[in-house]
Amino acid sequence: MNKKTWILACAILFVFTNSIAQEINIHPIQAKLDSIIQLNTVPGILVARSAKGKHQFFTAGVADKKSNLAFTPETQFEIGSISKTFTAFLLESVLLKNNIADTSLITQFLPDSLKKNKAITAIQIVHLLNHTSGLPRLPENIGIPQDRLQPYANYNKDNLYYYLSITEPKTFGKIAYSNLGVGLAGVIAENISNKSYQQLLIEYINKPFQLKHTGIESAKKMPKATGYFGNEVASYWDMNVLVGAGGIKSDANDLLQYLDFIASNQSLPVVESVLQKTTQINKQVAIAKAWHTIEKDGNTLLYWHNGGTYGFSTFSAFNPVTQNSIVVVINAFNKNDIADKLGIDIMTNFLNE
Repeated sequence: MNKKTWILACAILFVFTNSIAQEINIHPIQAKLDSIIQLNTVPGILVARSAKGKHQFFTAGVADKKSNLAFTPETQFEIGSISKTFTAFLLESVLLKNNIADTSLITQFLPDSLKKNKAITAIQIVHLLNHTSGLPRLPENIGIPQDRLQPYANYNKDNLYYYLSITEPKTFGKIAYSNLGVGLAGVIAENISNKSYQQLLIEYINKPFQLKHTGIESAKKMPKATGYFGNEVASYWDMNVLVGAGGIKSDANDLLQYLDFIASNQSLPVVESVLQKTTQINKQVAIAKAWHTIEKDGNTLLYWHNGGTYGFSTFSAFNPVTQNSIVVVINAFNKNDIADKLGIDIMTNFLNE
């Protein structure tokens, strides 16, 4: 099914979704998920929603084709680039603890040898978090992976530092989405704190946010969704030194807890810093620190970030005024057109459901 056909089919199904749901007493969000699964374009969908302090979960399809098991609130999955918002929080927490401004130059926290590359000496920490560093989406020396479904596993800190010693950023000061930049932000947080990314995750997020099953590896003894790269089973990524760009695994319970904490603690110094808008893409979209926003008439409607790995397409968002939030998970590659649309639609059109 091509994209135009899919959009038309969705539009037709969505027109009838609410009326059908009312007739047979199905929640309209559940009816939306069911209608997408009927198109047979994705294996499974999970929607987790926090509305007026109440958590709701909706699923359709399967989290694993072999077992036919559905998603649950405890099912593990890759959150992809939603990890970038975690990295921003970790780094800003480390900076705050050490009284370091995020306008500091990145070369202060990297090997002295990298200062010889004058092309990177103007990059500030905040440039890594709002994608204005000029660093490319991925480093050119990442090479061909030994396992094509594990594109980052062999890229280590030595590879990263070598690349930084020779790179010449072409778009410094302009917005250009960079997994490399946010991955480097995670490395800088490690270098300043002398702690691993996982240790920082536990200290600054898992413990204070009360997250139980979130880490750079999927939680043991918990149900685990299978991600699909086309018809292939996709391995969960080992992102090695670029873990801060997209290496976190979690579940719906934890992600809602994470969003609830951010949304309800906007006055905390570190949260306030992370949510501070730093650059504008256009009138509708701005970038804070990792978080993107949707703007309307000068007001922020949503803070959001999506994610994609070879096995999962994800979306998360919260409303800074109502503090409602959403998580959408599809266990298939390159389905963000569905996940993003669904998440934004629910957040903007189902306020009272």
